[in-house]
Amino acid sequence: MRILFITRKYPPSIGGMETFSYGFSQALGADCTVLNVKAKPWAILQCFWMAKQYDVIHLGDGVLAGLGVLLKWWSRKPVTVTIHGLDVTYRRFGYQRYIRWCLPKLSAVCCVSQATATVTPVPSTVIPNGITIADWPVNSELGKNRCLLFVGRLVERKGCAWFLEQVLPKLDKAIHFHIVGTGPELERCQLLVERLKLKDRVRFHGIVSSANLAKHYCNAQALVMPNIAVPHNMEGLGMVALEAGACGLPVVAADLEGMKDVVIDGTTGLLVESGNVTAWIKAIQHSMDTMNQPFSASVIRQTVADRFDWHTVKQHYLDLFYGLSSNQ
Repeated sequence: MRILFITRKYPPSIGGMETFSYGFSQALGADCTVLNVKAKPWAILQCFWMAKQYDVIHLGDGVLAGLGVLLKWWSRKPVTVTIHGLDVTYRRFGYQRYIRWCLPKLSAVCCVSQATATVTPVPSTVIPNGITIADWPVNSELGKNRCLLFVGRLVERKGCAWFLEQVLPKLDKAIHFHIVGTGPELERCQLLVERLKLKDRVRFHGIVSSANLAKHYCNAQALVMPNIAVPHNMEGLGMVALEAGACGLPVVAADLEGMKDVVIDGTTGLLVESGNVTAWIKAIQHSMDTMNQPFSASVIRQTVADRFDWHTVKQHYLDLFYGLSSNQ
C-alpha cells in the first residue's frame, strides 16, 4: 500500500494538526510519502506529478479538500481526508460553501472525534488521533505534587482565563498552576494573575520543547482543560489529553466537544460541566485527594495505550485505505 500524504501542517511548526501529521507519517513509515505544501512554492505541482504513483492520497485537513477533488479527478485514485474540527466550522470568506462542495466529492472523510463528526456536513468515519505511548515517560510522582497544569494555545475556547478568574482563587492556596503555551489571551491571563494576587501560585512557561513538556506532565498532579463553548470554534479532540494520559497523568476536562472522546470519566480523569465553578472545584479537589489516590498512573497509561496508540490507530486507516483501493 503506497500512500501519498499531503499536509500543510508539519513540524517544526507546533500545534495539534502538526502533531497528527508527524504521528501519521511515522506510524505508516516507509509506505507513506509526505508532501508539505507549505514547505516549498512548487509543492502543489509536485502533488500532481506524484499522484498517479500511489494507491491512496490522504489529506491532512479539510482546507486541502479542494486540492483533493482535483487530484482525484487527475489521478483516478482514492482521495481521503482527516477532519479535525475548525477545518469544517470556519466561517469566513465563503469557506462553508467551499467545504460543503468539496467533501462529498472525496472518497472518504475521517473525523478525529464523534464531536467533529456531528459538525461535518457528510457521512464520515471516526478515527481518533494517535499517540506513540513509548515516547512519553510515566509520572512516578503522581499524587505528590500540589500542581495543576494547563497546556495549549491561550485562546478563549481553551478556558484558561476563565479558570484563573473563577476557579483557582477558590482552591487551596497550596495548589500551584503552571501554564504551558502562548496565544492572544496571554496578556489577559497575566493581568488576571496580577489583579487577583496569584503571582506566587501561577507560572507562565511559554512554548517548551517536547522533553520539557514531558517533564511538566510528570511533575503535575492533574492536567486541566477548562474549555468553554465558543460558536464555530470547537475542540476537535484535544491532543494534550492523550499526551498527559500517556504519562499517566489524570485530566480534568470540560464535558464538551472532542474531549468526551479522549477523557474516560473516572478512569483517565474527570469530565466536568463547562462553566460550572462549583463542579470544577469539587472535581479538582477529588483529583488531588492524596489520601484516597483516586487515579492510577499505570491504569491511565494502559487505557490510553489500548485506545489511542498509533499501532491501533494506524490499522484503522489501513483498513479504510485497503477497502477503497480494492474497490477501484
